[in-house]
Amino acid sequence: MKKAARPTRLVVPIYNEAGLVDALAGVAKEAATRFPELKLVFVDDGSRDGSGELLRRALPSTSSVEIQILRQNGGKGHAIRHGFRGAPEERLIFMDGDLAYSLDHIRPLLEALETYDVVIGSRAMAPQAQGGLPARRVFLGWGFNRLACFILGLDYPDTQAGLKGFSRQAAESLFSRQKLAGFAFDVELLYLCRKLGFRVGQVPAQVSSEHSYKTSHIKLICNSL
Repeated sequence: MKKAARPTRLVVPIYNEAGLVDALAGVAKEAATRFPELKLVFVDDGSRDGSGELLRRALPSTSSVEIQILRQNGGKGHAIRHGFRGAPEERLIFMDGDLAYSLDHIRPLLEALETYDVVIGSRAMAPQAQGGLPARRVFLGWGFNRLACFILGLDYPDTQAGLKGFSRQAAESLFSRQKLAGFAFDVELLYLCRKLGFRVGQVPAQVSSEHSYKTSHIKLICNSL
């Protein structure tokens, strides 16, 4: 007998992504078709360009999609924590709102969550995952990852991919303790996983060929400090 799909929440934080509203609306419609067990929650992290309101106008009102608009920019970690708050679903996922990763990653991640408490995407496991990324940024990202893992006693080739999933129990425990609001919050989550004894799995994270790093709002050095 085929196992029933577990209710799942996918949180997508967005910040000043007005130029991607049509594409984000397309992702929402695709998700509703491919993953009927999925509730998609967009969290507008205080955008100055009205991203959240534009997305509301672009999407029909349905129970499978929710758009939360925060008044002030609090950082990626803050937005994800807000989107997870009070979630009744059994599994919780977040994915970056700049469309770096396609929905093709969802099923492998959910399958891995049948074995692990937490599953993280790893660009190191995917061929040509960072093909469009400037060499300087690849080097800085690698350096930050190695330094953070050394200091915190972690062993992951990629801590920063914006694709991670959690059992509800793990999410509640981790996000009730997690403090960082910026992009370095990924490392804090993995440190807490080790401290609390959660099992962490990894799946390949292939950056979409259509993704443009020029539109990314990550300031690697500042957010990593």
